[in-house]
Amino acid sequence: MQRAGSILIVSSRRDPASANIARALITKNGFEQGPGHGIETYSKDNIRLVMLEKLGIYTERSDIPSDVSTAIFVSKHVSSSARPALTVHATGNLTKEAKFGGNPEEVSYVNPSITRRALRALKEGAGQAGVQIEVTMEATHHGPTSLSMPVCFVEIGSGEKEWADPVLGEIAANAVMSAIDVEETPPTAVGFGGTHYSAKHTRICMEGDYAIGHLVSSHSFDGGVSERVITDTFSKTTGSCNTAIVDWKGLHSNDRRKLVASLEAAGREIVRC
Repeated sequence: MQRAGSILIVSSRRDPASANIARALITKNGFEQGPGHGIETYSKDNIRLVMLEKLGIYTERSDIPSDVSTAIFVSKHVSSSARPALTVHATGNLTKEAKFGGNPEEVSYVNPSITRRALRALKEGAGQAGVQIEVTMEATHHGPTSLSMPVCFVEIGSGEKEWADPVLGEIAANAVMSAIDVEETPPTAVGFGGTHYSAKHTRICMEGDYAIGHLVSSHSFDGGVSERVITDTFSKTTGSCNTAIVDWKGLHSNDRRKLVASLEAAGREIVRC
């Protein structure tokens, strides 16, 4: 198996789901504790697992070793519906609002292949365990936004019962390990439109030909996503990403018209879904 460079898995002591996944990584996947320069650190091959005190969304460059090529954060997921879910997403604040870490109007780097492999592994793991739970991509949101390497969040939601569930912790831990093993380099894309939990983009990433990194929901257009940020969702995607997958009915007509004009002016390939 080809490893995707030097990998860092970031866990938070303050996050019960994050600690749950970290325990599964340590006890089920052979991570062993090693030197960490004041930070609790575990390792396996070229993968390190660090236990931070702060929540992952508030991670800054100074918290991350400089030799890391990819950072995967394990985290809790919170939703207003509180329905059980396993989620994967890129990070970034698409508008001027930055309530949960990171900088306004800044998106992270993302490797869509890792996102897709994590998503598929969560689905497969839930099926093998006989767990009835939603598995979905989320739209790009929250911090960190300024790290110098691709970022992916793998999350358990949406309440205390799920966060502490050892079966879900193991499913998520196995998904992280599967995501790290890069076997393919599918065509990459940025998703636009739909809700925060886009069923169309999730299905494409799960079953289709494209790996989707950043996902810009219709809500972000309501909040005023700028053309510069849209450009950054492509330029901060690993590889040469030039494809936009647009949920045609999942955008207001005025937002869709402006987006399509901008994408066409930039020479992007536009795929309707």
